[in-house]
Amino acid sequence: MPQSPDEQLVVISQVLVADINIGYEEIVNTQVVGFNGKPVKNLKSLAAMVESCDDEYLKFDLDYEQIVVLRTKTAKAATLDILATHCIPSAMSEDLKS
Repeated sequence: MPQSPDEQLVVISQVLVADINIGYEEIVNTQVVGFNGKPVKNLKSLAAMVESCDDEYLKFDLDYEQIVVLRTKTAKAATLDILATHCIPSAMSEDLKS
């Protein structure tokens, strides 16, 4: 049950194929419960935490005690190529950017 009105479940529905994601392709429909040691409140807060992250690694804590760890600089640099490869026009919707 939500603890606040803006709390939402954040779920990885699919991991897009890319060199940086090798080994994580099997993760589907899995809840993201934390990011770099902080709880994930909703998608907007997760997007803001990822965008502002200057730690060496992006660490996503998932359900079933799964963890995804990506090197921050490499992941951010790969974003545009991943979007182009999969014909995705933007990394996030406008409502997540503000």
